[in-house]
Amino acid sequence: MSTTKKPLGITATAIYAAFSGLIYLPAGLLLLIASQAPDSSNLYLAGGVFMCVLGVFMLAAVYGLWSLQEWGRALSLWLSGISVVLGGISIFPIWPQQQFTVSNAVLQLVGIGICAIIITYLSKQHIKNLFDREKP
Repeated sequence: MSTTKKPLGITATAIYAAFSGLIYLPAGLLLLIASQAPDSSNLYLAGGVFMCVLGVFMLAAVYGLWSLQEWGRALSLWLSGISVVLGGISIFPIWPQQQFTVSNAVLQLVGIGICAIIITYLSKQHIKNLFDREKP
């Protein structure tokens, strides 16, 4: 185990990923349950599976970040990038019967901003160096 003290940003990023993963999993399960209703859209099934998978990967990233493993940093970067794209798409109504709301747009923009900060932070050279076990 590394004796390197984790910067506050790594800890905050891991906590955010844990929170996100713990939100994505039950939300995905709810969509999977909703997909079993008569006349439900296939979007519910696809969305539920995707959210469950995303939640599992987010929780895996927590471990990788917490233990300062490079794969955890890389996974967090990928997941944050995916979240930026999904946040942009989610601003607009995509589900059946969904309407555009300002509160949803604001929520998605805040999420996009947080993910952009995470991407920027994890891309800094001194943070990359913490995860690089090959360097002396």
